[in-house]
Amino acid sequence: MIFVPLTAEHVVRMGPLAAIHAGYELTAELAVSIEECGGVAAVDDAGDVVAIAGILTRWDGVGMGWAWLSRKWRKHARRITAEVIMYLELARFHRIELGVKCDFQGGHSWAKRLGFEVETPCAKKWGADGEDYTIYVRCK
Repeated sequence: MIFVPLTAEHVVRMGPLAAIHAGYELTAELAVSIEECGGVAAVDDAGDVVAIAGILTRWDGVGMGWAWLSRKWRKHARRITAEVIMYLELARFHRIELGVKCDFQGGHSWAKRLGFEVETPCAKKWGADGEDYTIYVRCK
C-alpha cells in the first residue's frame, strides 16, 4: 500500500463506485476538479485505488472533509485511517467538517476514529441526496 497525492486518474479508477459516492455521473471534468482540490490516494500492491480522500475549502480556515472507499478498503483500514489522520493533522484548516448519513453506522465509527466529534446529530435533508446527515467537526 502506498499513499500518493490525489490525481484525476485516481478518481476515475475508483470506477462506478465514484459515481455512487458523488451522487451523480462522474465526468472527466469532475475528476479534474476533484484533483485540483487536493487530497490523497491509497493504492494497493496490485495498483488498485483502494481509497481517496481530501478536504474541500468552504472558506478561509474551514474545510469539508470527504472520502470514497472501495470494497477493498477494510483489508487496509488501519493503514488508511492512520494516513488520513496524518493528512488531517497537517491540513491548513483550523476547522474541518464532514457529514455522515444518519443511518450509516460504519461512517459514524470511522469519523470518531479520525478524531471528529458530533456537532449536529441530525441535519434534516442536509445532503445533496436529500437524506438526513450527522454533522461532525474536527478543530485544531
